[in-house]
Order: sequence, then C-alpha cells, then structure tokens
Amino acid sequence: MKQIVVLAIAVGVLFASCGQRGDNIDLSKSSLCVEVKRFDSTLFSIPVDSLDVAVAGLQSEYGTFFNLFTEGVIGIGTPENQDFVPLLKSFVSHSMVRETYGEVQRVFPNTNELNQQLTNAFKRYQYYFPGAYVPQIYGFVSGFNNSIVLADSCMGIGFDRYLGRESVYYPQLGIARYLINNMHPKKIPSDCIRAWAIGTFAFNDSINNLVSHMVYEGMLMHFTKRLLPAEPDSLIFGFTQQQMDWCYGNESQMWTTLVEQKLLFDTNAFTITKHIKEAPFTHSFSQDSPGRAAVWLGYRIVQAYVEANPDVTLKELMNITDYQSILNKSKYRPS
Repeated sequence: MKQIVVLAIAVGVLFASCGQRGDNIDLSKSSLCVEVKRFDSTLFSIPVDSLDVAVAGLQSEYGTFFNLFTEGVIGIGTPENQDFVPLLKSFVSHSMVRETYGEVQRVFPNTNELNQQLTNAFKRYQYYFPGAYVPQIYGFVSGFNNSIVLADSCMGIGFDRYLGRESVYYPQLGIARYLINNMHPKKIPSDCIRAWAIGTFAFNDSINNLVSHMVYEGMLMHFTKRLLPAEPDSLIFGFTQQQMDWCYGNESQMWTTLVEQKLLFDTNAFTITKHIKEAPFTHSFSQDSPGRAAVWLGYRIVQAYVEANPDVTLKELMNITDYQSILNKSKYRPS
C-alpha cells in the first residue's frame, strides 16, 4: 500500500524516454478523462442529523478515499469506532469548517480547468508509462490540515489549502508567508503530479546523503515538468521570478559552496533537511535564495543527465535508484 503522501504542513487547528518531449505528444490519441470528484460538496450537502445513516453510502461511493479522509486527514478513525459519527458531526458542523467550505465553493465553483490540466498530465504519464494506473482524484475540506494526500488508488486535494495568497485565514493560522505564497489554485496541478511521483517512485538509494536527495528531488521535479510542460518553472518549483533569476545567476556559486563546505556527501539528517525542505531561504546560501534551492541544483543535474544521455527514457530514468550515478554520468558543469 502506498504510504500517505502529504504536501503541506499539518496545521491541526481543528482535528488531529527522456529524448521524447512531452509537448510533442498527440494527446488526442488517448481517451483518458480525469475528473476531480467533489467529496467536499457531497459531505457538506448532507444534513448533520442525517450523517449517521449516510455514512454507509459515503463508504460505498468513496471507498478507499473515505477511509483516507477520516483516518489520515481529519483523524477520527473508521466507522467501526464507537465515537465515529459524533466526531464526524462535530467536524462538519464546526463553524470555522463550514465557513471555510463556503469560501472553497466561491474559489472553486467547478473544477473544469483543473480537470483538463490533470487529464493532459496523466495522458502524458500513460504515454511515458504505458498501462500505468491513474488515480481517482477527490476534493476535500480538512480544516486547513493537508494540501495533497495519496493512497493506493486515489489522491485527495485539500481545497482549503489553495484559497489564494490573499486569503485572510492563513495569516490567522500563523502560516508563514513563504508557504502562503504557494497556497493558490494554480499550484494544484504541479503539487498533484509531484505527489504522485513521490508515491510511485519513493526514495530508494542505499546511500542517504545530501547529493542523493538533491538528485532524487530533481528527478521528481523533472517528472513533474515533463507531465506539465506548459507550466513555468517558477510555478512548478514554487519560486518567485526573482528567486528563479537568483538561482540562475548563482548556480555556480551554490555548487561551489556545497563542494567547499563538504556538504554534498553529508549524511546528517538535519543537514539534508535544511537544504531540501520548504524554508524562507536555503541555509547554506544567501538569504536572497529560495528555500529548496539545492533541489533546483538537483534538477539542473538531472537536466544535464538527460541531455548527455538522450536515449534514456523517462521510465528508465525514474526507475534509477543509484542517484549518484546520475550525477556521475551527467557531466554537470554549473554555469
């Protein structure tokens, strides 16, 4: 079973071939249609007093996702628990949750554009990975707990984590500005595809050091870019254009810093986290750098590898587990 993949901080305020280019694919040859099912609308349309009799129907209609939502997202367990229904009623009747759901309905009256973006992305996925399974995708409201969650056969989008940079809720919750900058609707497609990549191609290198994580994260970003070729790099990475310009202007200096400070092969978990996790800036670099700037370097290494090895397919690339071999064969030379 895929582990639950979460692309967000858990606020918990309420409950606990690479030579083939994706933009040249004839998407019309695929009949795939991805549609985000609005679990949020279904759940909040049920009168609170009727939830006890509606649970069986929700389980039947939403299957794996219903359990993922109740256990993994809002943390109330399964319907077999004696206090399940009272806790579910408490969640859906909470004034803040209902207010947030109203705002979700305003920002996301429909998912037509998102459906098309995800349909095209997963058409590309099946082009590169013939016969690969495509998840059923659901929309939910969680009390601001999660952005993207993932299980065996399904993916969930927490719409209340994408209400927009100007949402009044996020500062009230104490969410940092650098995180709020990516909590907007246009970030959903790349977050979904990256989450799917994490769940499908888990980190699997026997060597657990910074450069391995950089390359692995760079592979995830490369995968995301290949499935969403029209999305700007700044959106996929969650950087401002100024931060993107900073990365290109300081690529050589960043690499030199990691080499001279002997950080590339550092296995300390704290060191790795400081370089690849969300942050206001990347620890070893200037405060003008974006958080995860080391991941951008990893992406540049993967780009160099792809250019140096044009016969390697995307499927072959994503199944490589010796990440340092990608660096060695990339002939990477920072500009």
